[in-house]
Amino acid sequence: MDLEIFKTTKDFAIEYGTVLGIIWIATFCTMMSGMTGGNILTMMFAMGLMGITMLMPLYLAWRYKQHLRSGDRVSWGMAWIFATLMFFYASVLTAAGEFVYFQYLDQGKAIDFFMRFLSSPETEAQYKMIGATDILEQSRIELQQLASLTPFDITLNLFVNNIFFSMLYSLPVAAIAHRKSRMPNLEKIFNTQKNQ
Repeated sequence: MDLEIFKTTKDFAIEYGTVLGIIWIATFCTMMSGMTGGNILTMMFAMGLMGITMLMPLYLAWRYKQHLRSGDRVSWGMAWIFATLMFFYASVLTAAGEFVYFQYLDQGKAIDFFMRFLSSPETEAQYKMIGATDILEQSRIELQQLASLTPFDITLNLFVNNIFFSMLYSLPVAAIAHRKSRMPNLEKIFNTQKNQ
């Protein structure tokens, strides 16, 4: 393994993971603000940010490949390490932001929003119409159990989910970051031909 490529990969993973984590925190806060505040425009903006969060890792993988020296080869394993580390750093930063949100800002507003949603007459009518009242009741029970969790427990659960989905998403990201072969160094070719 080329140690210089590994160091460069680690550095880019930290930098891009931080950028990705900030975007994830902004998306999370916008989504929570839209849900608990009931503002439809904020929810639409949050949906747009979700689209960006899906495309941003692919763009960052492309940037990683572009910033390497032209002759550097990035094996599939190194590209996967880059993607995995980038998502890990983003997940850690996002977990810190989510913990701050649930510990100091939320004050139970998210659970109240979902309880009101599940208790609304419209929701009950829709579940009755499709014959899924037992699923509605199960959702209410699970939400009550969720309300008993501490902010740390909620954050840990979200962190584990982020890691799981990031591991799956790291495969297409690694495919973009992968550089199959070294580009020929034209100066070496010309020097070899002159010496012969």
